[in-house]
Amino acid sequence: MSSVGIKGMDVVMANLNKEIARIKIGSSAGLIEAAILIRQDMEKTPPKIPIDTGNLRASWFISPIREAMKFGLMMGFSANYAMFVHEMVDKGSKKINWSRPNSGAKFFEASLNRNKGKILEIIRKNAQII
Repeated sequence: MSSVGIKGMDVVMANLNKEIARIKIGSSAGLIEAAILIRQDMEKTPPKIPIDTGNLRASWFISPIREAMKFGLMMGFSANYAMFVHEMVDKGSKKINWSRPNSGAKFFEASLNRNKGKILEIIRKNAQII
């Protein structure tokens, strides 16, 4: 009895895996590009990142996450008080006097919401086989 198989399948799979690796490289680049867009937006569009000493602003980071066939990107602020400042919303008559004009609470969240379409487009553009 003869065995039945597809000739050249190993070559096809090798080529496919090579293309998948190229997609991952492009997608990672898209995530980094999107993080850069978010950071720049928080600097120029209200509510901007609050500044007192500049430590919060300087603590911005992006860090690729790679696990087996999965990848992602972590981004945020490493200053230990970043979450506190981000969540400092005005409460009734208690107005917060932000030292930087046009800065305020929810600066990170606002940038993500404002740029959702741009972020998705950057990732989509970069996810193409390169």
